[in-house]
Amino acid sequence: MNKQAIITALLALVWAAGQSQEIKRNEPSINDYLPLLNARGYMAYSFNTKKLKGADVEPVVMEYVKGEEPKDVLGFDVTMTLEKKLIIGFRPSENDSTANYLFHFKEDRSIGGRLKLKPIFAPDSPEDKWYMYQSRPFELTAPFEKGKFIPLVLYGSYWYEPEMGGCRFCGDNEIKPDLSSDIVKYIPHYFVFGIKIK
Repeated sequence: MNKQAIITALLALVWAAGQSQEIKRNEPSINDYLPLLNARGYMAYSFNTKKLKGADVEPVVMEYVKGEEPKDVLGFDVTMTLEKKLIIGFRPSENDSTANYLFHFKEDRSIGGRLKLKPIFAPDSPEDKWYMYQSRPFELTAPFEKGKFIPLVLYGSYWYEPEMGGCRFCGDNEIKPDLSSDIVKYIPHYFVFGIKIK
């Protein structure tokens, strides 16, 4: 191989290496905003309900506190009709001890409310309190029976982990409908959002 061919090959390699390290700017899509919204406490879960379209359902919010019987947070019965999609979402409130939720059935049919959150703290510094919550979807296992509660989303508190000296909320990415998922036994306070088909 002559000197000219070697120089040409080296220049080609340098040019190719330069091209592979190029960064180009994209126009952001709506999906690019999701990590920002989630970091600020906005979370949404969308459920395809086409096969149940027209069914009357009752939204249900159950609260679970470790060592206590679960209780119905909604406190009243309301019937909504399913369309093609159901959205359950969360957004931050004016203070850190509450969170807002929403069941969205269609443009003019939504029901929402406010959740009272419970603080977590390190046992050796109970005066330092944090309100930290995260959500997980449930595994969806058909068939769905009339009158039976169908859990869709868990919204739960972080817990203090003494071994790591901090708070965490990690484990299963989906929750089993019978609440037997490993993560559930660690969560001191959580809400389960779902529906009952009437």
